[in-house]
This record gives sequence, C-alpha cells and structure tokens, in this order.
Amino acid sequence: MSVEDCKLVIRLEDQPGELSKILDIVAKNKGNLFSISHIRERKKEGHLPVVVQFQATKESFDGILNDLEEGEIEVYEKSIGGLKEEKLAKDFILIGHVIDMDIKDTLYKLCDDGAMVKVLDFGIKSLKDPSSVFVQMATKDSASMAKTMTSLKKICKEKKLMLIEEMQT
Repeated sequence: MSVEDCKLVIRLEDQPGELSKILDIVAKNKGNLFSISHIRERKKEGHLPVVVQFQATKESFDGILNDLEEGEIEVYEKSIGGLKEEKLAKDFILIGHVIDMDIKDTLYKLCDDGAMVKVLDFGIKSLKDPSSVFVQMATKDSASMAKTMTSLKKICKEKKLMLIEEMQT
C-alpha cells in the first residue's frame, strides 16, 4: 500500500495529557507524524483546534480515525492524499422566550436537518423575562450547514426569536 500525506483538524480539550492521546493513536496505527500545531487564538469553551499532519497508508488512516472516534475525540476536518472532508461548526445565540417557544422542538427540527448540537448554554434571569441560549452546532458539510441555517432562520421568524450569528473574522 502507498503512503499518503494526511491531515486532521481535531477539537481538543485544553488540559495536560490530551495531546499525548492523539500522538499515541497516530503511533499505534503506524502513522509517521511530521507536524502538529495548536491554534490557541481560537480557544473556545476550554477546547482548541489542533492540526495534526502525518504520513500513513489508507488502512492506517482509517485505524486512526476509528480510534479517535472510540476515544470520543472530535475530528472537524480530515484529508488523505489531497482528498478533504470537513465537519463545519457554527455558534449562534437565540434571544427571546426561547423556553416558552419549545426549545426541544427547535432542536429536534435542527437535528432532523442533519445538524448535531454540540453545546447548549442557557441564560435565564426569570421565567417571565426573555432568555438567551448559546448554541454550537456541527454538520458534515457546508450544504448541510446552509440547510440548517435556513431552517433556523425560519424557526426564529415563526417563534419570534432573535438570532445572533457568529461573526466571521
């Protein structure tokens, strides 16, 4: 089997020992590591993206991905031999009577579109007042994210919720 250049972008918890888990998985599956970098400026919610570049056969690459999944380590982007697959994430805030407007229904509709809710954080002052909800979603590709965001905008309009989308820098 031929050896290919591989790249992973992983969402890693920022605490001692987490990086060594990734390196152990790459080594166990006979990957030859040639670059690893943290993107500390993009740290969110105690996690940061880590770019791991290595060489491996397709079989080794698949073993690495399997072991990462079993270890519940989230891979946002993966490529082997120039073929790339991305998992997109998007943050947003909902403001209004989010609880009264059935947040469970909203989340089910978004998940039906193929989104996965990664983070859900409520800010509730009182049940009578409007609340705010921070949400982080991930989808398998940009088309799924576009479909999810279109659905979300429609839901917000129907439920009279304000949507604040993440600013792209």
